[in-house]
Amino acid sequence: MHNNSVSVPAFSITEAVVGMAITAIIMGILFVIFSIITGRMLDFKNQNQLVNDLNRLTYSLNKDIFEKEKMIVLPNEIYFNGYAGEKIHYQFSDDYILRNSETFVDTFRIRLNKMDMDTVKNKSGQFVFQKIKLNIESNEKKLDLRFYKRLYPNELLKSIQK
Repeated sequence: MHNNSVSVPAFSITEAVVGMAITAIIMGILFVIFSIITGRMLDFKNQNQLVNDLNRLTYSLNKDIFEKEKMIVLPNEIYFNGYAGEKIHYQFSDDYILRNSETFVDTFRIRLNKMDMDTVKNKSGQFVFQKIKLNIESNEKKLDLRFYKRLYPNELLKSIQK
């Protein structure tokens, strides 16, 4: 009797277990690195979102102050009326600021601590401005934003006549 055994090349169980253990170690290291990088990217995204919100808010307010005819300041609200009848409304809540226009609503994740309104003159005393001071909190830092809208003589006369 002949024993006709054909040998097939293969890995032993020990070699397979060692290969799986090395693969598991590499996968674990890659998972930890991926988790760290993902966390840092989310922190970076959130920090950039706060900066973007602050930039968009200051741009929008400056644009509305410059382009709109009338500004009405109430506690936690600012209204703008345009020359062509368009209306814009800023609403300040505890954790965010909303800007409502007729076609678009924008949300800024900025916290308003305090809003002050005053009337001031320039150094020469020739021009009068409405001054809005917003004390906000962004990225755990308190900032003061100041905006000025020029008041023209006809508006000053209207306020005196009322």
